[in-house]
Amino acid sequence: MKREERKTAIRQLVTSTRFERQRDLMAALHDRGIMISQGNLSRDMRELGIRKYKDRNGHAYYAVADHQAPTLPENLRQAVATQVLTAVAVQFTVVLKTEAGSGNLVAAALDDVRRPDIIGTLAGHDTVLVICPDEDAAKAFQQTISDTLATPADTDENAPE
Repeated sequence: MKREERKTAIRQLVTSTRFERQRDLMAALHDRGIMISQGNLSRDMRELGIRKYKDRNGHAYYAVADHQAPTLPENLRQAVATQVLTAVAVQFTVVLKTEAGSGNLVAAALDDVRRPDIIGTLAGHDTVLVICPDEDAAKAFQQTISDTLATPADTDENAPE
């Protein structure tokens, strides 16, 4: 397998699945028939801009660095960063838990953006249901929201696990 094909597979896996450890990503690659050493995986991840982040609960995971990840318009990014607590993809939907009383605010910000990966929203007091066209779109949108909520972890990404 060519190096660029391998890097494409790594990027696709990291954007579609949450990996907490490099060895889990390596196992997923091996399951796809892509044999790679830990050293080559680390180098490819560094070149792809994949970094380790922590979510609000302190759980570490790998994701594409913010400057390369899909971004949200500023008004939506602000609403997400200040009002959304969690984002969970469930089949073709994403459930956003928000601060109390902020469901409508976040849903309105989502509706104003008119993204092709969002069919519509339903808002409650502290929850927004985001309806996406398919499961892949829901997973990608959830990752974009989670990336917005995450802060870079103070970890040495090259340290062996």
